[in-house]
Amino acid sequence: MSETIDLNSVLDKWPDRLDLIMAELARIDPSAWEPDQIVAYLDGLATSAPGEPDGLLQYVFGALEFVGNAGDYYSPANSLLHRVLVSRRGIPLSLAVVASEIGRRVGVSLNVVGFPGHVLLADVGRSGVWFDPFAAGARLGEADLDEMAARFQPGIEVQHWMTKAMSGREIAERTLNNLVNAYEGAGMVGPLVAAAQLRADLPGADTGYRRQLAVLLAVGGRFERAVAELEHLVEVDADNAEAYEREAVRLRAHRN
Repeated sequence: MSETIDLNSVLDKWPDRLDLIMAELARIDPSAWEPDQIVAYLDGLATSAPGEPDGLLQYVFGALEFVGNAGDYYSPANSLLHRVLVSRRGIPLSLAVVASEIGRRVGVSLNVVGFPGHVLLADVGRSGVWFDPFAAGARLGEADLDEMAARFQPGIEVQHWMTKAMSGREIAERTLNNLVNAYEGAGMVGPLVAAAQLRADLPGADTGYRRQLAVLLAVGGRFERAVAELEHLVEVDADNAEAYEREAVRLRAHRN
């Protein structure tokens, strides 16, 4: 990592600044840019951006050539903002963030929507209008979302929560989920643990994230840190405290 990551401070001070949130997450990567570099780069991309949604999406996915990385979808680079800005390749979430942040700079309000299995963009000014960042910003209507929902789960209807705008914290969590899965698949233990730690430390994070972190630390031989995580779990998850204590005792034996 380039330096200490202070994600929660950024979420507290700038909960809606997706560029700063994603820049902080990118610090997992040793090659990460500084946040002010990412902000300046996006400022530059926005210089020629149209000030209306359809034109903006055509600009981002046309002139700027941002595209879905279908050929290497599960690469960690697709979730690291500086890598996405350089390669112009990403997954729906990272591409949606790029488009939303370029839009914000020119007065175009696009919400990042956590539709099940596929992140979308919503036009804040027009109800029932969405865009698919993984399909060159293709415009979608209600019938398209019905079809997507059916592919996700046959028979399911589109519900309000599926089209709700994601908060900065939710985007951070979903990005960290993607990074944990990507780093695990690539066998990259160091950044895997770093991503798992950030996810476990999010405000209100599920205790399951910390349990997974403790397992990863133990598997990597980091017994002191694993024990510390288990001791924290004893305090916050009383129903399973006895099991955590037993596991902590077992891991302490490995320290000697």
